[in-house]
Amino acid sequence: MDEDAALGAGRTAGLSTLVIGSALVLAPRWVGPLGGITDARTARAVGLVDLALSPGLLGGTPRWPWLAARTVANVATATVVARGGWTGRATAASLLALTAVDGRAAKVLYDAGR
Repeated sequence: MDEDAALGAGRTAGLSTLVIGSALVLAPRWVGPLGGITDARTARAVGLVDLALSPGLLGGTPRWPWLAARTVANVATATVVARGGWTGRATAASLLALTAVDGRAAKVLYDAGR
């Protein structure tokens, strides 16, 4: 992954995190179960974490700390959603795959000072 791809990964992560976070905060009872989160309070908390990360992922300077924070948040969220049956385990697996991409992008941007 080069620096431009890492910045693109950060923007993509920021947009998806913004959309998912907003949905979880605004409609936790409907959106939460789609990802394996059956408790509305937990869904809303996950959404709030996503919303807190979105501005930095979209335009933070430097960007790498925001991607690194998202990797930690993804692992924590994967741990929570993995308890939600088949849907939760599938969501957790997807989050862990995204964590690898985010971590790599964070490392590339860290090395570039961005």
